[in-house]
Amino acid sequence: MSKYDHFNLLGPIYDLIFGKKKDGRIVDLVGLKQEQRLLDIGGGTGRVAVLFSEISQNVFLADPAWRMLAEAQKKGITPINTESERLPFCDALFDRIIMVDALHHVRDQGRTIHEIVRMIKPGGRIVIEEPNIHHVFVKLIAIGEKLLLMRSHFLSPEKIMALCLSAGDVKVEKVHGKGIVWIIMTKIDQ
Repeated sequence: MSKYDHFNLLGPIYDLIFGKKKDGRIVDLVGLKQEQRLLDIGGGTGRVAVLFSEISQNVFLADPAWRMLAEAQKKGITPINTESERLPFCDALFDRIIMVDALHHVRDQGRTIHEIVRMIKPGGRIVIEEPNIHHVFVKLIAIGEKLLLMRSHFLSPEKIMALCLSAGDVKVEKVHGKGIVWIIMTKIDQ
């Protein structure tokens, strides 16, 4: 576990450092419709969730860093203070779930993915965006986060896909970007 609470410390200035999410590709991959409900897990200040709040009024953000959530709330996003391993939602509640640049920060990645699959409706889509550890620049980021005493644990796209497949009845595909990978899961209707 990290000695420092990096994300609560950075909460008020996170958007100034990292800016708004500019790549709209995730919006296309998610395919959210107006009447659908979306959950952004580990969404911090809401810099990605805000892209979806322009489509649907049913956008929620779950994150353990309360100072990050305060920034998300200023953007009109419904914040939920919780960890990804124990999400306080009933089964099959969400049509879409995203987790952007956050899986490598959670304590138990397998448990987190099981929770995500539990909460998605049959036919629903989950998009996990992670830095691709096979990329040299991402390896440098991983080293930097270790030096900053963050608890980051980057997984290869193949390991993420294996965790997804072990979580339940989902179809999994992988889409590569420059230094980024999107793992897309669709819950199989039964």
